[in-house]
Amino acid sequence: MLEDDTHDAELIQELLEADHFVCEVTRVQTRAEFVAGLENAGINLILADYKLPSFDGLSALKLALDARADLPFIFVSGRSAKKWRSRRSKSGPRIML
Repeated sequence: MLEDDTHDAELIQELLEADHFVCEVTRVQTRAEFVAGLENAGINLILADYKLPSFDGLSALKLALDARADLPFIFVSGRSAKKWRSRRSKSGPRIML
């Protein structure tokens, strides 16, 4: 999970668990941590915030597509969906929570 806000990360994990998704969440906050996480073969889904202080979700998406195009990538953001849709990449994700 690419997320800089501890509260948001905990909320996302609680929501996953409430819906009975059994998973181990690895949280990263920086580009370097994200790139290192892509090398972990055990990662099978990426949840990413749209905007972080030193990195952004669209850049993360591009890195993920280059390194692991097989991984599902889902943006999870408090940003307005209407604003997000107008800024997302045409090759970008099709789901936003």
